[in-house]
Amino acid sequence: MKKAGAHMRQTFQIIAYPNDKNRMIVPIEIYYRLKQISMLQHGLQNIPCDILSHHNKSDTIYLSSSIMKQFHLINHAPIILDIDTHTCHMNYLFGVFSHRSPQQTSYERLYQEMASVGHTHGFKTIFFSYHHIHSQTNSLTGVVWQEQKWKTIETDIPPVIYNRIPNRKIESHKKVQKIKQHLTTNSIIFNPDFFNKWQVYDDIINHERINYLLPDTTFHPSTQTIRHKLSQHPITLMSLKDDDTNHFYLEEVGGLLFVTHNYNSRQYYQDLEQFKQAFFPNGFQQYVLQDALDLMQHQGDPFYLRVHTNKTKQWQVSFLYGRKNIGNEIVNLDTLNLGRNIVKKVKELAIVLSKLLENMLPGTIGEIGFDIGIDQERRLWLLEVQAKPSWQVFYHPALATKTQDYFTSLFEFSLASISSFE
Repeated sequence: MKKAGAHMRQTFQIIAYPNDKNRMIVPIEIYYRLKQISMLQHGLQNIPCDILSHHNKSDTIYLSSSIMKQFHLINHAPIILDIDTHTCHMNYLFGVFSHRSPQQTSYERLYQEMASVGHTHGFKTIFFSYHHIHSQTNSLTGVVWQEQKWKTIETDIPPVIYNRIPNRKIESHKKVQKIKQHLTTNSIIFNPDFFNKWQVYDDIINHERINYLLPDTTFHPSTQTIRHKLSQHPITLMSLKDDDTNHFYLEEVGGLLFVTHNYNSRQYYQDLEQFKQAFFPNGFQQYVLQDALDLMQHQGDPFYLRVHTNKTKQWQVSFLYGRKNIGNEIVNLDTLNLGRNIVKKVKELAIVLSKLLENMLPGTIGEIGFDIGIDQERRLWLLEVQAKPSWQVFYHPALATKTQDYFTSLFEFSLASISSFE
């Protein structure tokens, strides 16, 4: 850690030493600002404290074992100090990497709540984007939510960073890629990239323990293969480009081929060849063929379950809810009448998948979203895996109460990551 510039908030490393009194020993350079302090605060807890000075490294603060135990602090962790009249607030740094400032996003209210939850757990949450990074000084100028308003702050780059880049297009931007690469040199970024859907499929297909969850899948299908499958049952065709813009459901009815495009536009063709000429004159090389699933329905529409899992020390299910295929309408789980056994199976499956995928995928993974379908015979199917599950669900009245626990999980994961610095 380095000495801060004139306007930069300094980051300190805390080092424990054995003493049963509440003592904090700070560099002589900042002692004059702290000598009137009588209380030390971390999260919601505060304790009386004596302040002493030292002449060693200017970025090191020595804390007595008494303070370390009472606050459950992590030895060698980086912290930042906030000072008011008689209290010194001690916080870990937590970075949130997005494409723009919180005030410019639709998630501003959630980011405010996230920062407030972080504060209760002893974190200062700093929001920043790629153009806020100063690579040469390994620092950033971000914003924090403090006293009910956004304030600009310049600090060292946080040791743990939560990636909330919202889509693949922004993620693949050269400047974002360059900054992200720089951030990984000294920080843990969790959820580093969006998953490639078909790469994940390929990994799962080759894993004997979980490949039963996938519908029968053929990459780059030939016309003959599609014709053969269609003669047996309905099928789906999906783009290999890992987007949702081209999804076709094909079903033969009375000698005609009925096609539903992107879940809503339905028309018929005389045969497969006529459909191919209309949409695939160059063949199906950039597509994936799957057996269509006859999913359970709610009020006449097929639905699937979205499961969010978070890792703290272990993987846990944060919450789950229903979503309709058409329009992605959110459905409260209580209205689906699935029964406890199905819900229990889905939760158990999500935990198993989280553990396996964490080991199969690159980078540090702290949260995952799963789309799990249930067919008419109540068999479970894995439809999709998401690296950064959408936060839109937090605006749903029935699920808004889950946000505090969800954000708490992110900070607990950060604590586990900071512990690795010891």
